[in-house]
Amino acid sequence: MQIIKPKKLQKGDTVAIVSPSGGVPKELKGQFNDGVKFLESLGLKVKICKNALGRYYYSSGTAEERLSDIHEAFSDKNVKAVIMSIGGSTANNLLDGLNFDLIKKNPKIFSGISDGTTLLDTIFSKTGLVTYHGPDLIFGFGLPMSSIFKENLIKTWFEGKVGQLRSNPDWKGLDKLNKDEKYKGWQCVQKGKSNGRLVGGNITCLENLDNTEFRPDYKNKILFLEAYMVSIEDVDMVLTHFRQAKVFDEINGLILGHFYGAHALDKNEDREVKDVILEVTKDYSFPILEVGEIGHNVENYIIPIGCRATIDAEKKYFSIDEETVI
Repeated sequence: MQIIKPKKLQKGDTVAIVSPSGGVPKELKGQFNDGVKFLESLGLKVKICKNALGRYYYSSGTAEERLSDIHEAFSDKNVKAVIMSIGGSTANNLLDGLNFDLIKKNPKIFSGISDGTTLLDTIFSKTGLVTYHGPDLIFGFGLPMSSIFKENLIKTWFEGKVGQLRSNPDWKGLDKLNKDEKYKGWQCVQKGKSNGRLVGGNITCLENLDNTEFRPDYKNKILFLEAYMVSIEDVDMVLTHFRQAKVFDEINGLILGHFYGAHALDKNEDREVKDVILEVTKDYSFPILEVGEIGHNVENYIIPIGCRATIDAEKKYFSIDEETVI
């Protein structure tokens, strides 16, 4: 596959806001507006696509309306980046209708998180276009951003050279469920060093792509995973599915992000995600590094899906090894 990278952002560029999955709740409209203001503070112009604030039951619009916004954003020569407003559950509605040729011929920064995983990994798989897991408008740019994450944003999208990422010494949960969580920093789950192109994101979305033509190519990849409100029992089930689906046969390394709400239904039966993954992957020797800056309700590093990276779990080392934009 030929890897395609979008152009660097510059002051004066236009970014388009789309909602390819869930609608924007009224109570989050303020964060939506704050996200727009943040992007404008970087010197960017913001275009809100027609259906970005729409509503069709639990989605922002019909599949056709949401596809129309994405295709319009990629067709618009003035738009240099396409940013999802929020996650949801229905991004997979769009996969059969996505115009991958249009996207491939008009490479742009495409960014989101959560259900955005469905589109980010599929677009990379189908076109070779590097996509970006991490910031969306509401929960990325619509909340106060620490200096190290703003620096990461500038390096990733405006400069293209990221290099080594490090544990956030001021890590904190951003929601009532994890605001009091004690953070131990990055953890070596299984020793080893490896490199490969990055793929991954939300475990539920990745599981939904299995047995479809949109399943990511995991061969020689570094896989990163995070979860939202999936009990530890179900985390065990999904990780076991990945083993049975031969995902772990293919990858070079694994990064565990923040598994928000991953607790047992019975507190007496609770256990840590890293213990589950060690049990599920006991017959594998690839390195496993646990980090806290990938996932829901934490500040996220931008993870460029399709770029080469290196991890050394014992040294707690994680680097992006090539230009993220050109």
